[in-house]
Amino acid sequence: ASGRAGRVHQGQRSVDCCSVLMARSTLGMMTVILPRSRLQQASQRCFSILQSNMATRTFVRQRQFRFQIPRSTAFSSRPPQEDTLNLAALESTAQAIDPEAALQGEKRKTRSKSDVKPWEWPAVYFETGKGKLSSLVTLTAAAGFAIAIPVGAPFSWTGMAMTSAGTMLSAMSASAFNQILERENDSRMVRTGRRPLVVGKISPLHASIAASFAGVGGVALLAVTTNPLAASLAAANIGIYTSLYTPMKQKTIWNTWVGAVVGAIPPMIGWAAATGDLGIGAFVMGGLLFSWQMPHFLSLAYMMRKEYKLGGYKMMPGEPSTPELARATMACMRHCLYLEAMCVGAPLLGMVHPIFAAEATVLNGLFAYLAYDFHQKGLAGHPAKTNTSARKLFLGSLLYLPLLLAFMVYHRCATVPAESEDVHGCPFLDASKIVSEHDKQTMKRNASSPK
Repeated sequence: ASGRAGRVHQGQRSVDCCSVLMARSTLGMMTVILPRSRLQQASQRCFSILQSNMATRTFVRQRQFRFQIPRSTAFSSRPPQEDTLNLAALESTAQAIDPEAALQGEKRKTRSKSDVKPWEWPAVYFETGKGKLSSLVTLTAAAGFAIAIPVGAPFSWTGMAMTSAGTMLSAMSASAFNQILERENDSRMVRTGRRPLVVGKISPLHASIAASFAGVGGVALLAVTTNPLAASLAAANIGIYTSLYTPMKQKTIWNTWVGAVVGAIPPMIGWAAATGDLGIGAFVMGGLLFSWQMPHFLSLAYMMRKEYKLGGYKMMPGEPSTPELARATMACMRHCLYLEAMCVGAPLLGMVHPIFAAEATVLNGLFAYLAYDFHQKGLAGHPAKTNTSARKLFLGSLLYLPLLLAFMVYHRCATVPAESEDVHGCPFLDASKIVSEHDKQTMKRNASSPK
């Protein structure tokens, strides 16, 4: 058999074009093993199954494939005879399947099996809103809220919870709109081919209504429970993600930089919710998230480069030893240096204790080493080694961010006695609104002293 199949996905397995060659070899052995009376029936069944699987699965991602049986094929040097297998005789039972018909048939088949039970809808909504990614976004917003409030100042757990809830709803709204707009592209990729909108668990109209409610609800929650500034940042983030970043993914490699801006805004939402303004600390938090995303997403884009290309997305990383990949790996190393500069500058700005700089330097050193290894393997032109180093950098980024935020929260700035009227390390907070440890001890003594 001949044809251009690419990779074919059936269930959780992937079948590539080598399957066609294996089928030919199998049928060749059948001419020797099977009785001649059963050879024709078995070969027809084999080709029927192979055709059905390849046609229905491949067209979801690659619609130009045609499965055809050559007119002149022989598995041995013997000329075809009546009592041997002649594949040309099978052509009547193995005609090429129209790709569009196969694609529509597969979608109808999927929809007929996707009757969602009432108790399954929360999971469908969670997946449509990219719940795992949105949870990470919410974590950065909560960290921004916590870091903005120094040790000794009144901490509002209710405010932090409302900020997290509003950010989560806003993030899920933006992600759902993204999936609605990209559902056709997602259907061509193995990584995204089982998303609810692709397989028909939820319709685009249903998803649009749910995303709208989540977006309006998240922004309104932030406006009512925190302040209008935090709500405005959340609304702007939904707009940038949906209207700018999503269409740019199919037009230019610079979409990664725009996407990094989207990822940098959530910690600023948390900061604004805690303080009511955007001080220098908010921009430092945003800068940290912006630079972190470059090695995180560029390493992922390299590993998924073939699928992204199949889905119609433009990403910077190319094949090993190409200038495109060199540019991507250089960007990873460059932003690791930016991370170190901001981590060292945070104590100088009074955001955190100086010991944070030492801890962050260790993290940044390891992170930069992974980026450097990715760069070196890419220049050497070893696909397997480059993919391994990219995977290490991607997984390292997932460990790096929670640790960095945890260190920042733990070492956030502390207050000093109120009579100095100076909030050590937090010049962007109003000292009159902060209850210092000295004030707390004084109030405690006054409360316990006899009248």
